[in-house]
Amino acid sequence: MLAIAMMCLGPVAAKEKPAPVYELQATGTIEIGPDGQVADYHLDKGQPAAIENALGRNIAQWRFEPIVVDGKPVIAKTRMRLSLEALPTPGEDYQLRVSGVSFGEPTRDRHHVAPPRYPEGLAKAGIGAKAVLVLKLNADGSVQQVHAQQVSLSQNSGTDSQADRWRDEFAKTSIAAARKWKFDISETVAGAAIGTTIKVPVEYFLNGSTARTTEPGANEWRRYIPGPVIRAPWLDAAPIADHDADQLKDGEVRSLASRFKLRDEVVGSLL
Repeated sequence: MLAIAMMCLGPVAAKEKPAPVYELQATGTIEIGPDGQVADYHLDKGQPAAIENALGRNIAQWRFEPIVVDGKPVIAKTRMRLSLEALPTPGEDYQLRVSGVSFGEPTRDRHHVAPPRYPEGLAKAGIGAKAVLVLKLNADGSVQQVHAQQVSLSQNSGTDSQADRWRDEFAKTSIAAARKWKFDISETVAGAAIGTTIKVPVEYFLNGSTARTTEPGANEWRRYIPGPVIRAPWLDAAPIADHDADQLKDGEVRSLASRFKLRDEVVGSLL
């Protein structure tokens, strides 16, 4: 129970005021055996010991669908990301709840992640955007295909055709940059890295008179007018493991095609 974790979070707010809800994310690696049971896991550093211990007990109980290669279940390993909420209880404590989980997230190769150029005309006009890209990766982490799933603009245009032109320009420069990116694949099946499909947002914004395409800070809000969503042509019509990908910040990555499938729902479970 999360009474142990509240030493890290502090006391609950006074009863006459709504108690805050704490949120955090934990990352690490997980390995499953041919039977789908958790064989090993490792949480990245940064979590208080009480939360790490509570997470460990929960993760150890997870069960996955066995991953099969050539008709034979195999060992597999991947990255995991958990979103957690600490919810206030009627007493003085909090209860930790799993609010999201995803697998297969690759990391960017720092030497091959050059940001896109800001379209000069749109920068001068003060137009910003958020382009959500879907990338198909090869097993070596290189980009095989790129698709602009959605481009949202920072302001309304005079006409629909003008908005289309702005979105197309942001899409083209984003795609051109993404084709040169490279990632470190985190998911291995039977010891071999496997290609995957990921979602990556790219934001274009003006900082004073400077046009930027990198995240300015977690506490800065920006307004976007959502553009149409166009599904990547190589994805089938079946639901994909999108999780909280629509809430991704600039530069963050989520896998849409992890082979890791939980047998039971863990989102909503209490630690």
